[in-house]
Amino acid sequence: MKGLKVERIDPYRLMIPRQACMRTHGMVYADATIEKRLYTDEALSQVVNVACLPGILGPSIAMPDIHMGYGFPIGGVAAFSKKDGVVSPGGVGYDINCGIRCVLTNMHLDDILPLKEQILQRIFTKVPSGVGSKHKVLKCTDKEFKDIITQGARWLVKKGLCPDVDLECHEDFGVLPGADPSNISERAKLRGLPELGTLGSGNHFIEMDVVDSIVDKDVAKAFSLFENQVLILIHTGSRGLGHQVCDDYIHAMLRTLPAYGIDLPDRQLACAPLAYDDAHTYLSAMAGAANFAFVNRGMVTHLVRSAFEEVFGRSWESMGMYLLYDCCHN
Repeated sequence: MKGLKVERIDPYRLMIPRQACMRTHGMVYADATIEKRLYTDEALSQVVNVACLPGILGPSIAMPDIHMGYGFPIGGVAAFSKKDGVVSPGGVGYDINCGIRCVLTNMHLDDILPLKEQILQRIFTKVPSGVGSKHKVLKCTDKEFKDIITQGARWLVKKGLCPDVDLECHEDFGVLPGADPSNISERAKLRGLPELGTLGSGNHFIEMDVVDSIVDKDVAKAFSLFENQVLILIHTGSRGLGHQVCDDYIHAMLRTLPAYGIDLPDRQLACAPLAYDDAHTYLSAMAGAANFAFVNRGMVTHLVRSAFEEVFGRSWESMGMYLLYDCCHN
């Protein structure tokens, strides 16, 4: 990052002018407070490196959560031309479709507080968490694995593990098209299957939250939100399956880079041109991993609902535990 030129263009944006191999400029959304920590790692250099990739359209962008990632900075955003651009597994990230969902309840805080410890204990018992956590109860056949990869959240509906109405609250209705199980390695499959319905580690979580105030009454009504309402947030992704898909294709693309004549400032940006089969193969595996993540969050939700049923002695439907949203941030 030594010698990198950075200009502040307004109180909330920094621009990195074109320099070195950059094909476009960099744009970082950061106020003065965020800017102070930008020089503690190589995140700004990663913004520059992304700007060097073939076929990039518009600036190499970094959002306010910017920090050093793998190839791309965390918080990095970039668009690429279908004709001349590339796809980079490191840019997509290791936890493909890491995302968050919000589950409603019709209960007030006072309904939950006396039973808080019981609820949490049931959830901890039902949903494995931690590095390499595996589910000892949930089992999945080869046929079911292929269906999960291609059908995403629709598979949950077919298995009676999720109401049909929940699909409307998923990004992309809970399934990315074009997934091909044959492009997912056996190693990825073996890592992923035992982890279906698990939380993982790092910043993944299940938490109960409370609506402490309403800002827009009309929006709150549309979303079935009210003051002192208890909500459940679930944050997890594609677990070991997504990690292995990313790892497999980073190494595959490193081997094919010379054939495409692509010169990279950082090997972590290993990529393939979108016009070629190598990119399409990865994208089909990526879609499958994303669909696996939708199912994983759905399975965790099913287990959380069952925990509430056991504690309160009534159905999750009667407690209004429907999905408000499920969206991915990776």
